[in-house]
Amino acid sequence: MKQIIVIVAAIALGLLAGKLHGGYTFSSLVCVAAGIFLVTPSLCKFNLSDLALIKNHMPSVAKNLWVNYLFLTVIALVIGYMSQDIGIAAALFLLALLPGGGMVMMWIKQSGANVKLGFIIFMLNLILLLPVTLIFGQFQTLAGGFFPAPDLGAVGDLSAGKGIMPLAPFVILIVIPFVLSRIALKFFPGVVKFTSKHQQLISKIAIFGIVFYLFSLSTSQLLFEVSLAVFFKAVIATAAFYAVAIGAAIFLTDNSDTGKAVFWHIATRYITLALILAVFNVETLGASFILPIMIAYFIQMGSAGILSKRQNS
Repeated sequence: MKQIIVIVAAIALGLLAGKLHGGYTFSSLVCVAAGIFLVTPSLCKFNLSDLALIKNHMPSVAKNLWVNYLFLTVIALVIGYMSQDIGIAAALFLLALLPGGGMVMMWIKQSGANVKLGFIIFMLNLILLLPVTLIFGQFQTLAGGFFPAPDLGAVGDLSAGKGIMPLAPFVILIVIPFVLSRIALKFFPGVVKFTSKHQQLISKIAIFGIVFYLFSLSTSQLLFEVSLAVFFKAVIATAAFYAVAIGAAIFLTDNSDTGKAVFWHIATRYITLALILAVFNVETLGASFILPIMIAYFIQMGSAGILSKRQNS
């Protein structure tokens, strides 16, 4: 509950700050901060040898892969096509390709799931970030002919993502944090011990700062520029996607500790990472592209709280 309050406060204050100041310009330093404060502490607990455990949990790992990267991706494309808005379709496609997220381990621990398996799947999903960004980078080229041209009138000159290579998010969010974690483990064990002891507090502070910053950006202020019709279309499309995702999580997993671990990686998405990646594409996909990702915060936080109580009952 405290984590939810922190995020809601960050969203509200970020939107308010952006509204008062016209929105801030994106800086890639937020990606660096996310990598250092959110990803690196988790990687300090990870050893490459842990990947060998995948063979012991192949059915669960395989289910995570086919449900998230095949079934939900197809569902996102279908719902996106039905919206006839390439921005909404692209956002749902991105959410489908980013399962789990920064809060997934918290829900896994609270529900009594297999933490080790949950962490292995979390790391596997992060490793897949590179092909995810490469695939998503081709979305407009491949899907553009199936949608009306996006309305770029509200976007203006938001060129924050121009010149960003698809490899950059993977390097900043995965490669650099991994190298830093190896350096910390070898030369700064005291730092590793301190961050491990206070990881929840560090995570809350980092998430608050990053979410606040992302919602104060000029791209996030596009929320106030779209029509009500487009906004409600985005709400319906995002809710429909989550309904299928949560339904799949409930019906395709059991109540065992391994089932619960897979459940949370299907029912939740890496929204903060999606919002970071969204900044790189909003100037070509239109204002509607940012909407489903912002709406996803509220749907996911509310549903996760209810689902957590359901699993613990």
